[in-house]
Order: sequence, then structure tokens, then C-alpha cells
Amino acid sequence: MHSLHAVRAAGKQFRENRVKTVVLGKTSLLFALAMGPTGARDLMGRRAARPCGERKGDVWISMTVNYFLIASLALLKICCAELTQPQYYDPTPPRRADGRRPFYIIGHMVNSVEEIDQFLRQGSNALEADIEFAENGTVVGTYHGMPCDCFRGCFKRTPISKFLEHLRNVTSMRDSRFRGQMSLLFLDLKTTKLSKSAKPVAGVTLAYHLVKHLWKDVHPRYRMNVLLSIGYVKDRDVTRGAISYLMKKGHGALLRNIGFDVGMNDPLKSIARMYKKLQINGHRWQGDGLSNCLRFIMPLDRLKAAVKLRDSERGYIDKVYHWTIDLPFYIAKSVRLGVDGIITNQPHNVLGVVTSIFFQKRLKVATMKDSPWQRFRRSPQEVLEDEGNNDTNIVAGGEETPSE
Repeated sequence: MHSLHAVRAAGKQFRENRVKTVVLGKTSLLFALAMGPTGARDLMGRRAARPCGERKGDVWISMTVNYFLIASLALLKICCAELTQPQYYDPTPPRRADGRRPFYIIGHMVNSVEEIDQFLRQGSNALEADIEFAENGTVVGTYHGMPCDCFRGCFKRTPISKFLEHLRNVTSMRDSRFRGQMSLLFLDLKTTKLSKSAKPVAGVTLAYHLVKHLWKDVHPRYRMNVLLSIGYVKDRDVTRGAISYLMKKGHGALLRNIGFDVGMNDPLKSIARMYKKLQINGHRWQGDGLSNCLRFIMPLDRLKAAVKLRDSERGYIDKVYHWTIDLPFYIAKSVRLGVDGIITNQPHNVLGVVTSIFFQKRLKVATMKDSPWQRFRRSPQEVLEDEGNNDTNIVAGGEETPSE
């Protein structure tokens, strides 16, 4: 009886020692991987130096460790590969069966909750809002101020949390009245006058409010895409701050909903260099234009150059927009330049042009099903047609009051 107990106890002890050996072996292996190739060689060398009798009982342990080593190295390789990829770049998906180019009707200077509803009712599928910051970089809310577009008021203010939450409620929730219609929030970031130290803070606080007030509790399929438009290349620390916040706080997946723009008139080559330094390889919009009051004095050379970069294989631009165009005649001329979107005070006019018999075979109004980061190049035939139809180097803006 005592012998039977002794045998069982010895067996139990053997099994426990075997488990401990495997666990210790795996632990040692992880330390060896952390120390690099030298650590791994030292670990295997110590095992080889053990007496032959001890090594025989560990054949299955060695096999287990070898398999674990292979799996660990494979996992390490995958992780390293993932870390080296820019998390804010989605490879361009293949074109849909519907080859028409999605077009963005961007409501201009939408800085109040009332204007959100108004511009969406008039046909906008994207809204542009002006974002104001305190001197220390903290985001305050929406506000444009002077100078203003002709025939528009520009002094409306809305706290950032109220603005974003209302937008989320009317576009992104299950029972939202405009669900699926709006696919892009264009944020014109008024950060040029901020100090250098305040600009990263602006990016961080803006990203925080987007996460908390715009994207929280929203299904990924209906999560609003946001274009962060800085004024000039010198404001790039705002962009860097926003990206850094999302990555550090574990919101890297949200970068697929973020796009980038330099909204004023810096040289295109300078903007391309900025993106290269920031390692931003996609989601890049580029605009050109002027207030509708002064539209008639703005040449189109820079806009045409941006469209040409968009159409090229190596250009940095994914989408091109034109601002601020209000009258149908000039909207049509702008569309024929090959732009992907127009900022306008009169979205119903842009909607009428885009859906007219002249453009309905080439363009469609973008929806949530269309990625605002996907590049659509014109065919050579489309380029020839557009160049033949445009007989001026100036596109005026103008204004027309909608009849409601």
C-alpha cells in the first residue's frame, strides 16, 4: 500500500516537474528572443551541455520549444511588418462596377446646428465647418468671422461638443434622418495664428472631441469621415498632434476615417514634401479657390495642376476640390476641369448640375458607400472632352438665393 502511494506521488511529481520545465523553457525562450540571436544561441548551448541521460527525457520538450520558437519568430515578423506600415493609409480599393466618379457637394461655412440641417436638406453630402481654437491650442467650437463670403452671415458660433453631437445624431445613428447621405465632414482649422507650441495641442484636443462626440457609439459602417484642413504647410504640427493622439490612445483604427488637406495656396511641391515628412501616403485632398466675392480674379493654373497630379500615377493628390462656386454656369465649368468636389453656398445648384444630362453618365452624388479617399482618374478621352468644353481661364463665383 505504501509502495503504491509512493509510486503515485512520484508520478505526480514527475508530471509537475515536466510542466515546470516546459513553462521555464518557454519563458527562457522569450527572454532569449528579447536578447536577440546571441541570447537564443546561449539558451540552446546550455541545453546541449546537459548530461546525455537528462537530455533523452527532454526530446519532446525540445520539439515543443522548437515549434514554439518557429511560431514566435513568425508572429514577431508579422508584428514588425504591421508596425512599419502607416496606420492611416488604406490601400485604394478596386473600382466599383459603377465607374462614375463620386462627387462631393460641400456646404460652405456650416457653423450652427440649424445650418447643418439646412444644407443637408438642400442636397449637400459633405459639410465644411470652421474650427476656432483658444490661444493655448484648445479647441473651442465653430466660428468663421471676417472676411466673409458675399450674401452670407459669418458670425455664428457653436461649442464643439454641441456641434459634433448634433451632426452625429442626424447622420450616423440608427434613426438619423440623414443617415447615409453625408459622408464627409470638412474641418477648416483656424490655427495659423497659434504659437508653435500650441499647434500640437490643437490637433490633440480636436482628435479627443472627435472620438468623444462624433464617433462614440457609432457603427463603423456609418462612422463619419473627417477631413482635417490646415491652412499652410507651417501648420503641420496640428496634423501631427491629431495622428499622435489617436495612435497613443489606442484609436489607430479611426485613422481610416481621417483625411488631410492644406487649404490655402502654398506651392503644391511644398505640400507634397510635407506629406513625405509626415509619412502620410494617402487620404490627401487638395483644394484651390477664393471667396465667391473675388472668384472672378482667381486664375485656374494651380487648380489644373492639382487635377493633373490627381490623374497621374505618381502625384500625391487623391481628391481635388474647388471653392467657392455658387452659380450653375460656373459650377458646370468647374466640373469640366475634373474636380471631385465643390465648396458652395448653394448646394442645390451643384446638385442640379451634377445630376443633369450633361454629367449624369460620368458623375454621381457620393454616399457613405463611397470612400472619400479613393482616387478616380479621368480617362484620356474625358480629359480631351473637358479641355474642349472649357474656353476660359477664370471661373467666377457669384451668388444665387435658393427659392424655398
